[in-house]
Amino acid sequence: MNALPDSVTAERDVDDKINLLILVAALGIGGAEVVVQRLVQTLDRRRFNVTIGCIKGSGPIAMELARQGTDVVVLSKGDTRKNGYLSFIRLLRLVRDKRIHVVHTHTTDSLVDAALCKLFAPKLKLIHTFHFGNYPHRPWQTLLMERISSRLANRLVAVGEAQRQQLISVYRFRDSAIQRVWNGVVCKPTRSGDAFRRSIGASGKILIGTTATLTEQKGLFDFLAVARLLVQETDNLRFVIVGDGNLRGPLEAARRDLGLEESVVLAGWIKDASDVALPSFDIFFQPSLWEAMSISLLEAMAAGKATVATRVGETPYIIDDGVDGLLVQPRDVNGMAAVLRRLIDDSELRNRLGRAAANKARQRLTVGEMTRAYEQLYLATAGAGS
Repeated sequence: MNALPDSVTAERDVDDKINLLILVAALGIGGAEVVVQRLVQTLDRRRFNVTIGCIKGSGPIAMELARQGTDVVVLSKGDTRKNGYLSFIRLLRLVRDKRIHVVHTHTTDSLVDAALCKLFAPKLKLIHTFHFGNYPHRPWQTLLMERISSRLANRLVAVGEAQRQQLISVYRFRDSAIQRVWNGVVCKPTRSGDAFRRSIGASGKILIGTTATLTEQKGLFDFLAVARLLVQETDNLRFVIVGDGNLRGPLEAARRDLGLEESVVLAGWIKDASDVALPSFDIFFQPSLWEAMSISLLEAMAAGKATVATRVGETPYIIDDGVDGLLVQPRDVNGMAAVLRRLIDDSELRNRLGRAAANKARQRLTVGEMTRAYEQLYLATAGAGS
């Protein structure tokens, strides 16, 4: 294949907009996908022409962004298992047609395809954000692809300091080669959660909840184990898990085996859960086994919720234990139950932690802060030499 003509990635005039391609596998439901959504929605369109490229399919977030007027291009055609390599060729065409200056990738496959594009268009600038939070525990093929492709990126971004240190250790990056940009959330007035609370039979009870994709990472079997300990002590509690995923069936079976069908609600996926369900929580409980930087946790803090979360990933950097949340060790079911008991028994402590969490979110954890950091990164990268 011939290299792309230089005009595709020619130097732009200083007053020109940057043609930015944000490249993902798809935009389904998940924390990283929400990060991309919020970033796209808040980028300054006076400075950036934004296109979203989806390698494997679209998804509900992609469709919503398209309805809002964002240019969304799906690169897959039919069964990606049979012709997935064609996404690289289609990406080259997209870069040519849109005269892309900077491509920002968020998944391993998008990083690989964009790195291949740089071989044919050396002036194309590549930024990659890592979202996985449990290095080095990835398939060796994924580690190899990231290790090689990341060497062709102009800038590398970690979403947390803990993740950044993992990446430096695993991939032997120089400290200066990868920077940190914290994820951010929208801080807005909290809606009433009364309707959701009534819908799950939690009126008059202390509601302990989490919002999560139902995967191993989220420690949801520990959530059930903690619930069993606490409901044996009082009938004034209700637990809820909001979300869906491949562990839905096993979690339903575990809930039945533990005799928790009346005490724990598996609410399923709820659109705009941070507006609909989260406001009803008295306590947000996240027993994750690993994280990079959890969007659900940030949303709970922004909503002013008393939070109990495990010491994993960026969480200890976000939460000041005892000041704006409480931290526990992963897998420590008894320790989690003990900390939750403190909050169950002390409404003033719940209120104090929630107020402090909301203040921190407004000051340091907003989408605006995240977007400004990425905009500066795009501008610096587009203006840099080859």
